[in-house]
Amino acid sequence: MKLKRKRCMAACLAVFIALTMLCGCESGSIAKKDYKVLTDCEIGTQDGYGYELWKDSGTTSMTLTEGGTFSCEWSNINNALFRRGMKFDCTKTWQEIGNITLDYDADYNPDGNSYLALYGWTREPLVEYYIVESWGNWRPPGGNPTATVKIDGDKYDIYETTRYNQPSIDGNTTFQQYWCVRQEKREKGSINVGEVFATWEALGMKMGKLYEASFTVEGYQSQGSATIKKNELKIGGEIPAPAEGAGPEQPDDNGCYVSSDFEKNADGWESRGSSKVSVSDKAYHGGKKSLLVTNRQDAWNGVGRSLRTATYVPETAYSFGVYAMQDTKDIETFKLTLSYTADGQTKYAGIAECEAAKGEWVKLSNESFEIPEGASGMLLYVETDSGKSDFYIDDAYIAIDGTVRE
Repeated sequence: MKLKRKRCMAACLAVFIALTMLCGCESGSIAKKDYKVLTDCEIGTQDGYGYELWKDSGTTSMTLTEGGTFSCEWSNINNALFRRGMKFDCTKTWQEIGNITLDYDADYNPDGNSYLALYGWTREPLVEYYIVESWGNWRPPGGNPTATVKIDGDKYDIYETTRYNQPSIDGNTTFQQYWCVRQEKREKGSINVGEVFATWEALGMKMGKLYEASFTVEGYQSQGSATIKKNELKIGGEIPAPAEGAGPEQPDDNGCYVSSDFEKNADGWESRGSSKVSVSDKAYHGGKKSLLVTNRQDAWNGVGRSLRTATYVPETAYSFGVYAMQDTKDIETFKLTLSYTADGQTKYAGIAECEAAKGEWVKLSNESFEIPEGASGMLLYVETDSGKSDFYIDDAYIAIDGTVRE
């Protein structure tokens, strides 16, 4: 009996081993599928999806899997982008191509500065754009948004920035960046890309002829990894309307688009350069508070506010005014200036300037200043002619042409 049992057990074990080896070979053949792996800059197409790995330095790896999905890792980089999506030929606008939607699912593990985004470019004008769904230790792009809107029921902040002589699809040059950034991170969901495009355009941020729409992982001076488990881009369907809250702002009953007394907060005014801004009760022109500007390392380091192109229309005049005070120098010259982009260059237009004695509130105003032709990416700011001393601003306003305020 014992001998028979041993023989039976041996036979069963042999069958089990054979089956195990057979299953192992089959499962191994799946696990070891010959996926394409990129470690350096490369552009191509696979499974109907374009792909690109771009970096300027560091260690990168990108594995292309089925249906537009991919995984990536990066370390010791300066800047790297891993992306898969649709490439176009820059002959049509997004409206001519059709609405774009994205369904995605990601396992995203950044360590440092990184973005998870729908990303792309247009030409005529040259624009780099981001719809940011999640990020690492820093929420891009910084500063105050020109608008906050709801897209698919979720809140996004809109920004426009300018890149000077930086890498682009047309080599090193100056171009605009458009941003649509979720207020809360997520790694899975749907994006109505066309609604974002329509919203940007309603805000005066012109989209050109489409070059690319790709789901992207970007790292900047960081390390990390990501697995994109779903990346379904769909093209076609009805062109969506802009999100609620886009379009031009309307003046109040006093004709003011902006009226900032700083009694509660900075009201959209932000630091410029190295400066820091904070609400202060140490000095004020009206009310009981003002905005204090400190930590200036140069004369142009001041305080500014982004202007929405849809509201402040080029070749149209508006009334600008702000009060300023410094208590450091015997005499200081304050300037109210408009920075803007036109013809691919950053330009500056003086709105008003005024000398101010120590401890004296002065008014910088221009009751009829015309926004320059072709202006976009506008920033209104207060600076000084020289020096780095702290200063205050208060009772700032932008109003319809000809408005006078005390």
